Amino acid sequence: MAFQPGQRVKFLNDVGSARVVEVRGNSVVVTDEDGFDRTVEVSELLAAPDPTEEAKRYGDRVPDLAQILAQEVGERRMRQLQREFEVRYRNAQATNVNRRDAHMEVDLHIHELVESQQGLEDRAKLAIQLAHFDRMMDIAKREHLRRIVFIHGVGQGVLRHQIRTLLEQDHPDCSYRDADPRQYGSGATEVFIGRPQ
Repeated sequence: MAFQPGQRVKFLNDVGSARVVEVRGNSVVVTDEDGFDRTVEVSELLAAPDPTEEAKRYGDRVPDLAQILAQEVGERRMRQLQREFEVRYRNAQATNVNRRDAHMEVDLHIHELVESQQGLEDRAKLAIQLAHFDRMMDIAKREHLRRIVFIHGVGQGVLRHQIRTLLEQDHPDCSYRDADPRQYGSGATEVFIGRPQ
């Protein structure tokens, strides 16, 4: 794709956008959102629509995050997840050995949490995912589970990084590691509850 000076672009393997300063064959000099110039291969860039055009496409109204959390995640989906959780751990006859190994899997992919992603910006999606992470950590601790697996996917690694940061800051009594790659690839984090790092 041919880029022009002044054109807005997004990085294929990085977060954020930039403006094209100069095109040099197979590489492009861009100024990123922080004001730094850097040289990037053409294959690492995507053309990005103008922010005002993008806003028009999705409508001028940006949804309120509190409404999204309360309506989309909070009501129907959370009740369904709670029912699944209760069914999975309702067996009062379970032995201590079985209970000791009881664990929960939580899929944090945004399409699992909201019915429609239309109009949701990336930061709103991330906020929903992190709010769900917090809720499920609270449930797991309340139910005295030994471990919980959060499926976050690979992507650009933003959600994975945020989850691990929150674990270190808000849950010092827990430890974590990459979940079993044979089962989850490199897109999940396994949390051990009640074990300091």
